Amino acid sequence: MSLNLQIEGDYDRRRVTTKNLGLGRPRFSQLNESRRLFETLGLDARGSAFGDRVLTYDISLRGGLTQERYTESRPGFDLNESPNGSILDYDMRFQLFPAGKLSLTAYASNLQDRLPRPFLPSLDRRRERYGATLLYNDAKLPMELTFEHLFDDVTSGSRTLIDQEQRGEDRVRFETTWQPTEYNSLRLEYQYEQRSEQYSGTQTRFDTTRNYLSLNHALQFGEKKRHRIDSLLRIEDEEGDLARDAFELSTRLRLQHSDKLFTTYGLQLLKEDFFALESKIVRGDIGLTHQYNDHLTTTYNLFALNQESNANADYLEWGGLVDVSYQRPNKWGQFSGNVSLQHIESLSSDGRRDGVVVGESVTFRDPLPAYLARRNANAATIVVTDASRLRVYLPLRDYFVQQIGDETILWRNATGAIPDRQTVVVSYTYRSLEGIDVRRDRADMRLRQRFKNDIELYFAMSLQTEDLDRERFLTYRERDIQRYRLGLLYRKPRGSAGVEAEYNDDSIDPYTALHANGDLVIAQTAKHLLNGQATASFFRFDGEEFLGRRDTLLLDFGLDYRYVLGRNLEASAKALYRYEDDSLFGKTNGVDVTAGLTYKIGLFSLITEIEYDALDLPSSNDDTLAVWFKVRRDIPVIGGTARR
Repeated sequence: MSLNLQIEGDYDRRRVTTKNLGLGRPRFSQLNESRRLFETLGLDARGSAFGDRVLTYDISLRGGLTQERYTESRPGFDLNESPNGSILDYDMRFQLFPAGKLSLTAYASNLQDRLPRPFLPSLDRRRERYGATLLYNDAKLPMELTFEHLFDDVTSGSRTLIDQEQRGEDRVRFETTWQPTEYNSLRLEYQYEQRSEQYSGTQTRFDTTRNYLSLNHALQFGEKKRHRIDSLLRIEDEEGDLARDAFELSTRLRLQHSDKLFTTYGLQLLKEDFFALESKIVRGDIGLTHQYNDHLTTTYNLFALNQESNANADYLEWGGLVDVSYQRPNKWGQFSGNVSLQHIESLSSDGRRDGVVVGESVTFRDPLPAYLARRNANAATIVVTDASRLRVYLPLRDYFVQQIGDETILWRNATGAIPDRQTVVVSYTYRSLEGIDVRRDRADMRLRQRFKNDIELYFAMSLQTEDLDRERFLTYRERDIQRYRLGLLYRKPRGSAGVEAEYNDDSIDPYTALHANGDLVIAQTAKHLLNGQATASFFRFDGEEFLGRRDTLLLDFGLDYRYVLGRNLEASAKALYRYEDDSLFGKTNGVDVTAGLTYKIGLFSLITEIEYDALDLPSSNDDTLAVWFKVRRDIPVIGGTARR
């Protein structure tokens, strides 16, 4: 058991300045500063009662006070505010008979604190979690029964709708796996959920009850158990708001005919009901893979998909794939290559209805836009979230939508919350074109030679052609692609460097580009570690229809430094710089510098961090300075720490 005293403080300064853009749009400057201080006293206790095999526990308690001060300086009236509040937090976990045939684990946690908002009423937050898990340990039939309760409540004294939000969830889950032999297993999972949500800004509640059942069966059979079949049965039944029902039955068979040859067979039936939408999808595929002399691997695959719906467009797709991979050492080093050929034909019908896409992955890569897979997307229905689907990005603030013909393009806003090279999830509806028969052929090739002197030469190519019946729908655009990449890499244990030339003849926005990158361990000793990175890219866009001709230059530089000053003292620093020069959008400069110092002696821990961000846009400047200061003091009460 031990006590700890902790003090945390931080300072944040942000200045935003717009440039003088002419008559009626004069220069504007605003400075915001915030100071926060947190003082908490905590108690940690862990151990056992009646021995480690009977009951173990881990308890943490924390309470304290918070103070803030906010100031805003701008033309006109300045603003000042100094709110304060408190923190109460506990987390308790118990385990009964942890090594027994039957064991029980229980936990409970609660957090009550305040979310300060500059010049707005602070939000009172309550977050509670508790649950228990009963585990039956058995080699052939283990079972687990879990109950969980989650509840979050955020509100303020103003009692306005925008300041009220509640989320609650109660869940019961049962899992078991029956494994009579090592080659045969059946896993069952059942889950019951009750969800209740009320988002800020509305009095509307969403209450949903969910029942979920899944059965997974895996069986290995045949000579030496070389063959395998996997089957899945999934049933999902929901009632209430935003209810969704699903039924899935799928199976996959793998037959290992020899050490060099195997085939696969897959079939899936999926039925989904969401509001008035009823959809049924049938998928099937057959594959064959053959390996020759450990150097050549060839894969063949045929697939088909049929989608029928009462309130959606019907969709039929089929095609085939041939993939050949080759690798072999030679007198210069190691050669590897891969070639794939794909043919897909799709037919959509009933164009009076809209299709739906849920959870399409899109990656932003400056300065390139991101394209949605489906044509004729309805821009008003686009919803963009992060990969976890917990954060929703807003149009105009975080991204822009542009439609050119039947293509839909997403652009990343440099000042938004989506960072460069981040993958997001997009859901939307699209207009289905009745009677459109699209035939798509694609060829991909990649060749790589790794030389013995640490040099690597590679070439990559992608070709795509589309063909359709234009007599049925004359305004539908074919999308043909020709992309070539030629690169050279040099790798060493302490660094690498590479150059690449890229040619992309896309029917939407063709471009040519040159890329260069490098990283180097500049210094590395027992106390010092200094790494450097640099990338450069130049794009020349030819311009196509509504997208104009433009040139873009991107430069990124970074340094990462760590210095061990002593056994208890360590310093670190990181600096990033980006320069972007776009002939249409202007020049952008970005700086991100972070430095930290960590000191620990005895029971004291001292952490200091400083961060500076600056963004210089064609029309405005934005710079932010933040400082964090934390002090923690452990106070031994009972246990091994008292012997220090």
